[in-house]
Amino acid sequence: MMMSTLGETLKKARKAQRLTQMDLSDLSGVSPSVIYKLEKGRMDIAVGSLQSVADALGVELIVRSPLGEEVKLNG
Repeated sequence: MMMSTLGETLKKARKAQRLTQMDLSDLSGVSPSVIYKLEKGRMDIAVGSLQSVADALGVELIVRSPLGEEVKLNG
C-alpha cells in the first residue's frame, strides 16, 4: 500500500473541492505561498495553521504521536 504525503493529500482534497490555492488561502487564512510549499513538501507548518487548512477543506486532522498513537485534533 502506497502512503500519500501530507502535501499530496492536501492537494487532492483541495482539487476535489475545485479550490485554487488562493481560494484555500482565503478560506484558511494561511498564505498561498505556504499552501504551495506544503503541497510540494517543501516546508513544515505549525499544527494550528495545518488545522486551519484542514478546517477550510472540511477534513479531519489526525496526527500520529512518536509512539504511533493517532490523535484527532479539533479546530
